Amino acid sequence: MDVAVVRSNIRSVVGLAGVALVLTAVVRLVPHDTHDSARAWQPPGGYVVADTVSVGGDRTLRLWTGPAGWYVESLAAGRHEGSVGASGGGDQFTVSEILGGFVGNVPVAGTRAVSVRPHGGVAMHADVHDGMFVLPAHVAGATEPALLVTPIDAAGKPLAAETSVSIAGRI
Repeated sequence: MDVAVVRSNIRSVVGLAGVALVLTAVVRLVPHDTHDSARAWQPPGGYVVADTVSVGGDRTLRLWTGPAGWYVESLAAGRHEGSVGASGGGDQFTVSEILGGFVGNVPVAGTRAVSVRPHGGVAMHADVHDGMFVLPAHVAGATEPALLVTPIDAAGKPLAAETSVSIAGRI
């Protein structure tokens, strides 16, 4: 056996081990991004968090309302996953399924909350902010085409009759 070949192989192994140690040290010493990414995303100026609801597990939705419309932000374990926004709610009842929840518009003046239920189902209440509300999608089954929405005033009284509202995208 040639001694030079053995030395060369040993140098290669020792050299690779040294490089691996240096890389390990660099990876461990480099500062990690520890800021909360939930704070890293924000809609344009003038929007504020109006409501936050749990949609199951460690996921939550935030409803942001502002001068020109609304945004819904999805968070998993407190970290931003995604967001969807639209301009104002309009003058009709609307419900859309977005990011694992329902976002709705209630065009009735004085509405402070809504009662929302599927046909034949149990009602859930949600606060209304600038005419908008957010609820988890488990309020209705995946094949439910519409929800029944009742606007409620500050005293807890219905402001209008229960209205059947088609879920956008399910018809």
